[in-house]
Amino acid sequence: FGGAKSFGVLSGNSKSYDANYLFSTMQMMAKPEILSKFQKDEFSFIVIDEAHRIGAVSYQNIMDYFTPKLWLGMTASPERTDSFDVFQAFNHNIACEIRLQQAMEEDLLCPFHYFGITDLQINGETVDEETGFRDFNRLTSDERVKYIIEKVEYYGYSGERVKGLVFCSSKKEAIALSAKFNECGYQTLALTGQDSQEKRENAIDRLATDDSADKLDYIFTVDIFNEGVDIPEINQIIMLRPTKSPIVFVQQLGRGLRKSEGKEYVIILDFIGNYKNNFMIPIALSGDRSYNKDNIRRYVLEGERIIPGASTIHFDEISK
Repeated sequence: FGGAKSFGVLSGNSKSYDANYLFSTMQMMAKPEILSKFQKDEFSFIVIDEAHRIGAVSYQNIMDYFTPKLWLGMTASPERTDSFDVFQAFNHNIACEIRLQQAMEEDLLCPFHYFGITDLQINGETVDEETGFRDFNRLTSDERVKYIIEKVEYYGYSGERVKGLVFCSSKKEAIALSAKFNECGYQTLALTGQDSQEKRENAIDRLATDDSADKLDYIFTVDIFNEGVDIPEINQIIMLRPTKSPIVFVQQLGRGLRKSEGKEYVIILDFIGNYKNNFMIPIALSGDRSYNKDNIRRYVLEGERIIPGASTIHFDEISK
């Protein structure tokens, strides 16, 4: 930004309107009374972060109002799980793109070791979201908790202590499992969409820090950490929910891929109970959207040789 330029912030706490470069929250800029303070062609260019969210009404209000010479969208997950086409909104002009495979090749991300683990079987039936609908107590039984902890301690983590994120099928399951882990000597808590931003930030600080008396080992959640949350210190991710979408899988995997001092790799433990959608996991890891059965089969069997860099992929026999 050469020359004498002014910078301003437009948010709940700061009301700057005349800066050459204005930084604003979406919530503030989308308000009609705020939009009306600007001409439609006020800005030469507008940059939208987390651009995969532009299907929301608030984002659409902003994009419908302004007519800049350039719209620039930035996102780590341009594909959405609904029908909204983010690429179309920017006329399919992609200025720069890097996918998981390339990022791993170029050593931009922390290596991961993925383990697809068969979830616990009780009376010949695999415990998963489906059985949980019929019998929630199975999802949070002492037997399943013991099984999860055995695997967690066996596969371990990189660093001096575990700093883990656990994705569950429901808020109820997250809260119950967090309580059970605490009974087993871990320091954990469950976060849901109802928790305040302040509580979330406090929990993240407790998870990331090493010198706090009330530090956390795990945060249990459903989907509030899928995107837009940066916790580089995470060294273990536990997936206790079925894979319903390659997009969501990569978002959750990505929570552990940031590099951090003292962290050589991140461990991904995926407790696979939903075999109907199991094929989505190699699709997500490989980036192969052909849905070719031979490609998927090869990836499951030879994943360690195909994934770039030092990362590895392992499925136990039943998962394979």
